[in-house]
Amino acid sequence: MTKKDTSRTTILVISMGFLVMYLVFGWKWAVYVSLATGITGATSAYLSQKIEWAWMQLARVLSYIVPNILLSLIFFLILFPAALINRLFTKDPLMLSGKYKTYFIDVNRKMDKKAFEKTW
Repeated sequence: MTKKDTSRTTILVISMGFLVMYLVFGWKWAVYVSLATGITGATSAYLSQKIEWAWMQLARVLSYIVPNILLSLIFFLILFPAALINRLFTKDPLMLSGKYKTYFIDVNRKMDKKAFEKTW
């Protein structure tokens, strides 16, 4: 694919994205931006390359910001509260408190032939 083909494809994707924004949110300005972007991409290869360059620069900037925000939100809204709730409602499942003389847990089970067939 040449640079000209990728820039036209990018313009088409941007134009369709604005149309989807219109369909989802009902913003009329998105239709006008979509038309302007599509017409610009169809008529001028130079301008479509410039729009693609600007779009890729925006994507590069967002690639540094968005993952950090998403990972922070996942950590503080899901993982951290789950860890706190787990810590509040479980009583030392790994025996890390130091009050145990041994880490061995005596399990009184009758062992038979079937117990060794599926060990896990």
